[in-house]
Amino acid sequence: MDSADADGLSLGPHPRSVQIIWFSSLIVGQAGLALLSLTFLFAKCLAPRLSALYDLVFLALLDTIVYLILFYSGEYRSVNPSYSQCLVQAALKYGNDSAFILSSFLLVYETLKSAIHGPLNPPHSQSSRGCYLILRTLPYFSYLIISACAFITGLVSPVKVIRLKYAFFCIISDNTFSAIMNLNMIILASATIICQAALLIVLLKRRKASRKLGIKSVLDTSQILRISIFNLWELLGLLLNTGTMVKVVGTTRTAISFLSIDKVPLSVFLIFASQKDILKCWYHSFCTMAALPRDKSCPEHYQSEPTTLVGSDKDYLSSTDENRTEAA
Repeated sequence: MDSADADGLSLGPHPRSVQIIWFSSLIVGQAGLALLSLTFLFAKCLAPRLSALYDLVFLALLDTIVYLILFYSGEYRSVNPSYSQCLVQAALKYGNDSAFILSSFLLVYETLKSAIHGPLNPPHSQSSRGCYLILRTLPYFSYLIISACAFITGLVSPVKVIRLKYAFFCIISDNTFSAIMNLNMIILASATIICQAALLIVLLKRRKASRKLGIKSVLDTSQILRISIFNLWELLGLLLNTGTMVKVVGTTRTAISFLSIDKVPLSVFLIFASQKDILKCWYHSFCTMAALPRDKSCPEHYQSEPTTLVGSDKDYLSSTDENRTEAA
């Protein structure tokens, strides 16, 4: 019998492989997200992104830290880790899950607004600025509220703070709290799906109009692909992490859960760090640190990929006029 099974955990027929996949995915994702966050913070060669993307990357980075608490403390093989560590991890996990889902919804929502109205400029009026600040702080407010509720629940009933035998994190085993969390996430996931569908409709209409006018489309297909892939991973991880599919997957629950939950932070890094301007910025930094001759095509400031799926109406009309002039 494998030693992991002897520890009382239920990690399937290959527990060591499960451990390696789980921790390596989280650690690589953590390193990548840290690099991406520092790039967003200090790089001068990048155009500003949507504010919701910054929040999403930061929350994904926090997610890796929370899920690795038992690994950092060395109690990841213990069936009964210390109560304090387990309580802190469970509370932070629920708060981060709620904030992450809300942030992903705001990303799709901001992208949809950008696709309809063009690039989103910083708000100038006091009312719009207040609305902007509310939207920016909503994920963190949700984080604090949910984490506090989970922490209080664990303090009142310590017996409800348990470590899952088929995973490497702790939860609050309370039916009422779990039902509220599941309802909250289902509502946010449904809103995300609606915004995603509306976004696809807008994009299809823009492409159809471009073909009808005989002009080049100004849509950013790569950005559409990134958001679609991210939403797929996020919704799959949501279903598994909330236990919605427990009765469906049965004995394969462990394998399917590990397929998604631990790879969400890594997928966030791979999806949103693969943009051309970010890769060029890293290449330029590497050449500078290694004292290698830079490619002449890599100036100090790069032309960034569009941060919106389509250009503004002004850019769209300008592109239309230019294409008509060339055709004439």
